[in-house]
Amino acid sequence: MPDFLESISNVTVPAGRDVRLACVVEHLGSYKLAWIQKDRSAILTVGNHVITRNKRIGVFHDGHRTWYLTIKNVRPGDAGTYMCQINTETAISQTGHISVVVPPYIKDDMSSGDVSLQERQDLTLACSARGSPVPTIKWRREEDNQRIRTNHSISQLEVHGPLLRLTDVTRTDMGAYLCIANNGIPPAVSKRIEVSVKFLPTVIVPHQLVGVPYGQNVTLECYVEAWPKGLNYWKRPNGIDILHADEKYVVKAMPGSQKYKTHMLLTIIHVSKADIGEYNCIANNSQGGAEQVIRVSASSPPQHNRNAIDKDGSSALKDEHEDLRKSPPRKYQNPQHDTNTKILNQGLDIDLSLLPPSASSASLPFLHMSRCTSSCLGIVSVIVTVVSSPCCLLILLLLSAGL
Repeated sequence: MPDFLESISNVTVPAGRDVRLACVVEHLGSYKLAWIQKDRSAILTVGNHVITRNKRIGVFHDGHRTWYLTIKNVRPGDAGTYMCQINTETAISQTGHISVVVPPYIKDDMSSGDVSLQERQDLTLACSARGSPVPTIKWRREEDNQRIRTNHSISQLEVHGPLLRLTDVTRTDMGAYLCIANNGIPPAVSKRIEVSVKFLPTVIVPHQLVGVPYGQNVTLECYVEAWPKGLNYWKRPNGIDILHADEKYVVKAMPGSQKYKTHMLLTIIHVSKADIGEYNCIANNSQGGAEQVIRVSASSPPQHNRNAIDKDGSSALKDEHEDLRKSPPRKYQNPQHDTNTKILNQGLDIDLSLLPPSASSASLPFLHMSRCTSSCLGIVSVIVTVVSSPCCLLILLLLSAGL
């Protein structure tokens, strides 16, 4: 009588591969061995003959005791239980199982595509995946370590599930999101969904007042945030737009850390008096416009100013100061005897008055400047010699004021 020597091994195979089941029998004699797909009660082969019309299925005998059922290019529908049966008076049989694993794949027609929405709206992204076993789905942002903000108080590196819900979307939520499907059968697959958030431009100026000496170069900067991108440019104090670089201006627009950010730079070459004034950094897109003002001022007076430095590097007023130092000292008369004592220096009235009468005669005087005219400009130098009795103490006061 026929007898099975070995049990049929269960097989797990990826879709698209070939597979075979082995049935080992001794003493088969004149009996026939058949392969049957048990789940469908379908006879596939009898002896060396293939019964099914499925051309992917075959059978062969190794010439000894083993009969093989072969299936080429396995499909998920081939998964199930297969029976090796011998047609004895009471049929004997044994079974084996084929498991077909399918790497994950994403159904694009059931998943979200790239999306654009207004800032402060809500958004739901969907991702549908198939495979065997059933794949799990997780979401993450394309940029490393960028968190997903599902609401105002919760942000995560990964979100699990076929749906990703974002509430009150802002510009910081803009970017690429990855839907990743995995079922343990390599390779895992992903779908990239680009989220664009539309909003009005904003312009940020780090320095609203910039000082520069005449003849030097100066660079103005502003930061623009806008999506979709639009036209960013500068406007001169005379109202003329600066759109391109020329011999007077160098214009640069540098991309920021996010695609909606732009770093605007305007370099003014050899600043002159005509360049002093307000410059506008302007941004416009389909959502609207915004601008900020930077005021450029001269950080030092023009060359014709009285405080200017001569070509030889000395101050124009230095000589005047030296002359005053060389002039004979003037004795100070005690104002108790003359309260109207004055010293006239280049048209500048200087009134000398004592401390209150209760003070001692040795009290130091106050120096009061009144009716200051244009002669106040520059450096005022007064040398006063005070002789106080009875100790005959000589005090030399040098007062200098740069106005």
